Amino acid sequence: MSVEHSTSTPPGASRHGLQTLVCSAILGLAACGLLTLQAQVTVFDFGDPGPDARFFPRLVLWLLILVAGLRLWRYRRTPDSALGAAAGWARALAATLLVAAAIAAMNTLGFVVSVAAVGIVLAWLLGERRLRFSVALPLGVALAIAWVARHGLHLPLP
Repeated sequence: MSVEHSTSTPPGASRHGLQTLVCSAILGLAACGLLTLQAQVTVFDFGDPGPDARFFPRLVLWLLILVAGLRLWRYRRTPDSALGAAAGWARALAATLLVAAAIAAMNTLGFVVSVAAVGIVLAWLLGERRLRFSVALPLGVALAIAWVARHGLHLPLP
């Protein structure tokens, strides 16, 4: 008895779905980040031959490009999962717009207020209603990051 394997896509499945969309977006955004890295991060050269401030971001962006490209290549013939319901995408879009708004307002509102507000609203969007986790935790994490950045790493956060 012979079992025939088909490489065709089964009915209801698509070769281009959620994973392909996410990996393609990561690949594109990482490539754009790599192309604009030189203009975005100002480095003053003091003749030090070691790595500069662009080294770690460049390394991470190249790794993202490599991994996303390998994932797209490896699973190019595998059926992908569906994109999902519109309600889930609406929540994801709301979270993305919330983070973008917080980044845009960070210089005006400050780091702690922006990050805590994003954490509180995201917790609410994801269904958390306990004050300990929806308000206290995001506020505590924002304060801890600000304190470590200022006193431990000497980073001037907005």
